Amino acid sequence: MIRLRLLPVLLLLAMVTLTACKRGPDTGMLEHELQHRLDTEFTQGLFRVHGFTRKGSAPSVSHSDAVYLYYDAELEFQHDYNLTAWQALNLGTLAVVLGATPEGIEGYHQNNQQGDLLRVRGRLSYYKTGDGWTSITRMPQKEPMEPAAPDTIHGSGPTYVLQSVRQLLERNPGGSGQSRDDIIIEEFTESLKEIDLRFARLDGMLPFGTGWSGGAYNRFGTAFAPYAAKHGLPVFNYSSEGSVENGLSLQQGHLDFALLQSDVAEVLYKGWVGASQLPQPDLRSMASLWPEALHIVTLEDRNISNFSDLKGKRLAFGSPGSGTRFTARRVWVAAGHTLSQAEGIRGLGLSASIAALESGEVDAIFIAGAVPDPALQLLAQRRDDVRLVPIDTATLDQLSSKHFAYYSTVIPSKTYPGQTEPYRTLGFAALLITSDRTNDNDVEKFLDLVVDSANELTHKFYRTGFISTKTSRLGISIPMHPGATHFYEKLRKKQVDPAREPAPDSSLEETEQSPDN
Repeated sequence: MIRLRLLPVLLLLAMVTLTACKRGPDTGMLEHELQHRLDTEFTQGLFRVHGFTRKGSAPSVSHSDAVYLYYDAELEFQHDYNLTAWQALNLGTLAVVLGATPEGIEGYHQNNQQGDLLRVRGRLSYYKTGDGWTSITRMPQKEPMEPAAPDTIHGSGPTYVLQSVRQLLERNPGGSGQSRDDIIIEEFTESLKEIDLRFARLDGMLPFGTGWSGGAYNRFGTAFAPYAAKHGLPVFNYSSEGSVENGLSLQQGHLDFALLQSDVAEVLYKGWVGASQLPQPDLRSMASLWPEALHIVTLEDRNISNFSDLKGKRLAFGSPGSGTRFTARRVWVAAGHTLSQAEGIRGLGLSASIAALESGEVDAIFIAGAVPDPALQLLAQRRDDVRLVPIDTATLDQLSSKHFAYYSTVIPSKTYPGQTEPYRTLGFAALLITSDRTNDNDVEKFLDLVVDSANELTHKFYRTGFISTKTSRLGISIPMHPGATHFYEKLRKKQVDPAREPAPDSSLEETEQSPDN
């Protein structure tokens, strides 16, 4: 009897489930939309949708009449293409076009050929229009959730206090430093970083300075440290403010390895009189990992079209200790401006800079990082008024001719949603750096693991796929560590090229050798 009573309920649930799965357009329309996006928003004729399976649907969190459609697909290369090339549309852009994450794409490497297949897990968005459905290319992000109530931590003593502080910092990342709470958060953060470094030394680990949590440098460290430990090299991923802090910490002996922008490494090594920065001649290079560029971002209603329009505007130059702040200030001065010619230059991190731009607190922000930058991708996905401000040719020529680390680069159109024109800007590289105090064996082992990990870690952090012995000495602006030199000599003798990457663009070849080597 109970089973008979349950039967109508089960049938109703089944009908609801089937109805939910069929929300939105049919499979044919979804497959056509995916092919259209690949041809118009990435590269015409590069991919053919080889197989498509609709996996289900869910209501949109932002629009009551919109729906998310989930899918699995196979994409067949119609000609050879390198999705990790230094100066081309790459995997980061493709993921946004597909409504996927880089981790949701499999089958790519540095030498994909015609006929190869990519396997994709992605999501498309549609909203209801009369009797039909319309694709949504831009959709606002979900409203941030209220912070969860703090967990209760039981106990006493120093460990209890440390746990409580960590929990506090996770829920309160801090603000502009203008309130008492902000000051407390800042001081706790700095103290906790020092404690973590001392713990790492106590445990016999090699501190590796990366960047702020969630950024490209830190994500690489998060993926690499467990891999290195598994292969016998205990590495501690140290979260820092970025390149400048990493370089200074290397000099002070707090770190063994670090990631730095190539321009920051160059100026720290040589010194910068204008900034009262003494030379750090003990810094040594190990490898160039991936290309980076300076983005200057504004919104359409700020009436900024050219670099000269930034004069007198409210600007966010990046947080103190970051490579973004260093590069922004250098470009600003090279263009003939003084720091007083921008009203209220703000020292904000990336998330805070974007928030300030959208709220109207600043008129433009500077972002130094890999291309495409994920935070800028998200901004351009939810807004159609994002604009990139080009750097004038004279400033680019001056910087690239005067400083070995720089080169003029072009970010291809379609790299970011809504970007219809190529964007010329300042290019540099993400460098792996150490000091002359680090022993040769540790340097060789570290480099060996970085190269070997590229394929295995690419689905944890896709930029590891950019790492190649073909490009590992591009843009290096300071002398190389003897251990690194020995590593590359051994590779050359063995005639090993595990990455099989095509020769880099001619525009980068001039930076292939390290100075003073």
